[in-house]
Amino acid sequence: MTQYRRWSDLRYTALSVALLVIGWVALTSSGLVRDIFLPGPALLWSGFVDLVENGYKGRPLWLHVFYSLERVSLGFATGAVAGTALGLAMGYYRKLDALLNPYVEFLRPLPQLAYLVLLIVWFGIGETPKVLLLFLTALPVAAVAARDGVRNTPPARIAAARSLGASAWQVFRYVILPSAAGDIFTGARLAIGLVYATLIAAEIIAGSTGIGWMVFNAGRFLRSDYVFVGIAIIGLTGLCLDRLLLVLERRIVHWEGK
Repeated sequence: MTQYRRWSDLRYTALSVALLVIGWVALTSSGLVRDIFLPGPALLWSGFVDLVENGYKGRPLWLHVFYSLERVSLGFATGAVAGTALGLAMGYYRKLDALLNPYVEFLRPLPQLAYLVLLIVWFGIGETPKVLLLFLTALPVAAVAARDGVRNTPPARIAAARSLGASAWQVFRYVILPSAAGDIFTGARLAIGLVYATLIAAEIIAGSTGIGWMVFNAGRFLRSDYVFVGIAIIGLTGLCLDRLLLVLERRIVHWEGK
């Protein structure tokens, strides 16, 4: 039954993609939409091949992708690890949560680009403000997810472990942490999406390399084919990062939902 549902879902997905492509081809080939607004498949492929062979502004296409992924990896990894550790501590120690919660909750809804200018003033135009911005983007999301995961641990599990003589560390290590793992990975997936979106905006404002900068710069010269290629790369790499986290979650938190 599960296999049948997967094939059924796959057929609907394929149908959706096919309808999108058919509509795209119909619009561009009929002349209803100019190439500058929506390039056709042939023009888009030509732009992609040109970028692969010649790069953009003196740098290969793969190097722009590498720069963006490097910034995402550094900012997300440091922010998610620090945020998860902080959230676990806040969930376990109520007094620490009362002390730090106002700052985490203030930082979480704050638009990241609002303080990018300050980071540039403090650290200059370089990699440091971009990575620090991504760190501050991931940290509150991961912290809130980990804290809520600790608090959502069923009290019966904790009581059962204590009744068997488990120490405070053993309760945390073998009961609370596994129970919170699902929420931690959910927070990580939310954080990676926010980090990636923030990175593109940061590269547009204060960058000279990366996919976000390439898209913005190409748009200034009305190279719609380059812009759409860049958007496709951004979407695909973001999807791959999310799928990677999902695979890790299924392998590490294999008991979730069972």
